Amino acid sequence: MVATLHSVRKSPGAGENDQKKLIGMARATSDHAFNATIWDVLVDPSYQGQGLGKALVEKLIRALLQRDIGNITLFADSQVVEFYRNLGFEPDPEGIKGMFWYPR
Repeated sequence: MVATLHSVRKSPGAGENDQKKLIGMARATSDHAFNATIWDVLVDPSYQGQGLGKALVEKLIRALLQRDIGNITLFADSQVVEFYRNLGFEPDPEGIKGMFWYPR
């Protein structure tokens, strides 16, 4: 599953020449039954700090829950743990880089 965000610069006129630029993406894989892992969440640095990464992760979570996949994990470096914690993920109690999201 991939979620993407694009910036679209409208060109004057018919709109056929609009410039579309990829500014963010998030990717998850699942077993199509119970479990999913979010692997990548990327936002162009010039667009960071606007809640776009949060929106991408929330979109993935909603899409996975619609497919009845409620066990969602990811691996996070220490500098982004707080970002994911604010989205409802909990650090692995064994201290591994993994984080887990549980339905509330």
